[in-house]
Amino acid sequence: MAAVNYIYSVSTDTLNGKVNPVTLSQEIANSAITIALDYINIVGDVLNVWFKAAISPTEESTLDVLVNDHSGMLGVSDTPDTIIAQLTLEGRNLLARAKLGNVVYRQLGWQAGRGGYYGYRPVKVTPLPNITDSPLHPGWLEEGDGATEALGYFELIDNTSWAIGTYISLNGKWFIYGTHFIEGTTPDLTIINIQNAILDSKDPSHYQVVAPVIDPLYPNRLYIQSLMTGTIGNSYPLIVYHVGATINFTVSVMAGGSSLGLDDAAWPTPPTLAPYLGTEGLIEIPATTAVSFTSRIGEGTSGIGAYGELGLWVEILDSSFAPEIGNRVLFAMSHFPIQPKTDRTILTFKIVVSF
Repeated sequence: MAAVNYIYSVSTDTLNGKVNPVTLSQEIANSAITIALDYINIVGDVLNVWFKAAISPTEESTLDVLVNDHSGMLGVSDTPDTIIAQLTLEGRNLLARAKLGNVVYRQLGWQAGRGGYYGYRPVKVTPLPNITDSPLHPGWLEEGDGATEALGYFELIDNTSWAIGTYISLNGKWFIYGTHFIEGTTPDLTIINIQNAILDSKDPSHYQVVAPVIDPLYPNRLYIQSLMTGTIGNSYPLIVYHVGATINFTVSVMAGGSSLGLDDAAWPTPPTLAPYLGTEGLIEIPATTAVSFTSRIGEGTSGIGAYGELGLWVEILDSSFAPEIGNRVLFAMSHFPIQPKTDRTILTFKIVVSF
């Protein structure tokens, strides 16, 4: 059965011109309405009350009274559970870039999933990232969120016969031998010179879009690590050109850059996201290094006992790197076992993201 929406005005149909979805959900659950509530959200002055199916005329009259008498005050008798969410790799990148002022994003919503939990053994199963053989950053295998970044490298084979006009192109930006960098006495020193040239340049085609990294185990290689989210990293690969008689480089194209998502998103039905509660989202800043959100999984949600994963999504509103504007990015994740008593259970929880 398809969900049915019952629409009201916050300003004219409620007692005080405000709505608290947690309280209203409880009031509906305690009423004579027999159809399970799906979720409640507010868009401007519009109050949307979604049920799993159509309610009867008598139940609709009951709903009208509940909405009319709703005070908008928080009526949660039990303290909501607190869930700590960890920033994903992409979330950390976005947060760092936002502090420098070259990207703007907004909190979009959240999803619940089964996420590798088993009913008899509530242990998260974490898949390894796509890049499993890179010595560059062994910590990637310990991230715990399955995230990967697009990665490529070029390797300096010899350091004796540079040709005028040799250049390296990163997203169309040229780094030219003799202009932006010079030859070192060894391949390793030349690689450092190229890395410094890239780090010194603030061209928006690559600045904070890719990161040049030297692996101590392979000092004659310069790894180019994409900081873009999801598959967009593969759209802007490492390209090396050589003009002249001698080729000094071998090239490894970008790899990885998988789109991020929950292991097994289940509620709401993807790609729909659940809204945060309250007309303002009830977003608070408990500290300079944390932000929190209040969320709810409504009664009658099928398979709720198997849920054990939460994902918080953001949308990129503005960026100095135009192709990522409008992207929806998995910003933070949490894994926890949900243990509801019945399918009529309303689970209210506070998600805290520390950074």
